[in-house]
Amino acid sequence: MRLEMGIFPVEDIVLGERTSYREGTLTVNVRELRDLVLKEGTLKDVSFHTARPGESVRITNVLDAVEPLFKTNGYSCAFPGFLGPARTAGEGRTHKLAGMCVISSTYFTGPMTGIMTYREGIVDMTGPGARHCTNSETVNLVARYEPLDGVSNAEHDDAVRLATVRVASRLAECTAEVAPDQIEVFELSEVDSSLPRVVYVDQVMHQASMVQTFMYGKDLDDSLPTLIHPNEMLDGAVVGGNYKTQQKVPTYLHCNKPLLLELYRRHGVDLNFAGMIITRGHRDNQALKERSGQYVAKLARLLKADGAVLSFEGGGNSTVDYWLTVQVLEQMGVKAVPIIYEVGRPGTGEFPLVFHVPEADSIVSQGLQGEEVEAAAVDRAIGSQDIVFYGDKSFDARSAFTTSTANYYANEWAMVINRFAGRAY
Repeated sequence: MRLEMGIFPVEDIVLGERTSYREGTLTVNVRELRDLVLKEGTLKDVSFHTARPGESVRITNVLDAVEPLFKTNGYSCAFPGFLGPARTAGEGRTHKLAGMCVISSTYFTGPMTGIMTYREGIVDMTGPGARHCTNSETVNLVARYEPLDGVSNAEHDDAVRLATVRVASRLAECTAEVAPDQIEVFELSEVDSSLPRVVYVDQVMHQASMVQTFMYGKDLDDSLPTLIHPNEMLDGAVVGGNYKTQQKVPTYLHCNKPLLLELYRRHGVDLNFAGMIITRGHRDNQALKERSGQYVAKLARLLKADGAVLSFEGGGNSTVDYWLTVQVLEQMGVKAVPIIYEVGRPGTGEFPLVFHVPEADSIVSQGLQGEEVEAAAVDRAIGSQDIVFYGDKSFDARSAFTTSTANYYANEWAMVINRFAGRAY
């Protein structure tokens, strides 16, 4: 599979009469986008706002962040299963508005209990909090959605997801007849057979509505671990729907997984990128967790992998799935390198991992979760003007406050992107 990614770097977003791209500036016709969002009748209203890196802005109620993609040539479309048939992505030519995202912000009106409870996610575009969240480094067009009266939370969630990928792809469509600044080619070409074969195992989340991941338009509820070409990820085959506190993972990240891009950069240099396996965490019981780990290891062996690098999203329950997968890979002769955050604070005597297995002898720490941040006051808040962290009282979204890093949007992945690191002690 050969994917050509046409890169259109976005340095600024301005509002205008015609949606267009020119020399790093994206001009957006918000009336057109509003009509696109509301034409299906599944949302009450939407407004659009800009947020640039370094601005005194805080975005609240963040669900997803989508980097705009548009397919100009190929068998499939961008975000297949949502914007078109679930045809295999990852080939042909795709145009990308790089360095910008459409961010969805909304609220829910239906009853919430347990897992089905929405958790706040904030993005600080400046100040100490900016480093602890994703999308503080991207130029953002924030879509603030209002739900229909009487709509269920699941229905509203589905409407927001579809509207956001539609808006994103429509923005990228304006480049269809424009020559890209750069073309990046992604192809798992033949390389020196003596290089170690390395597979990427990506464990994503699925528990229920609000905590889920979609592949080709379908959630991963009843899925087994499966092979996926890395190009499919780059082309929008996987869409985020996990809105659980720091575990939120935007579609933007699924399309730009740091490990995937690093393995591509090193393909043919010091390793042979053998392929990718996607699996879900939070299986319902021990037997299903063990079955999943066995299945991942079997697929890795079918790819003749010498080693595997693993990424993780989730919390306590999902760590068991993760480490059991590491264990079986090692037992089947595939060297496994898991990357995961720590939870134990130095000096407290707490163990740094929720769960582990003795076979895991090459662990990479992505940093410590749950440290406190002194968030700065900001001039403007996009979204709710009040913040309510889970179980806490509300307060002014523009004010300064002290909070855990876990309340920042996609904090688990921010630790990877922003190079937080744990050190041996």
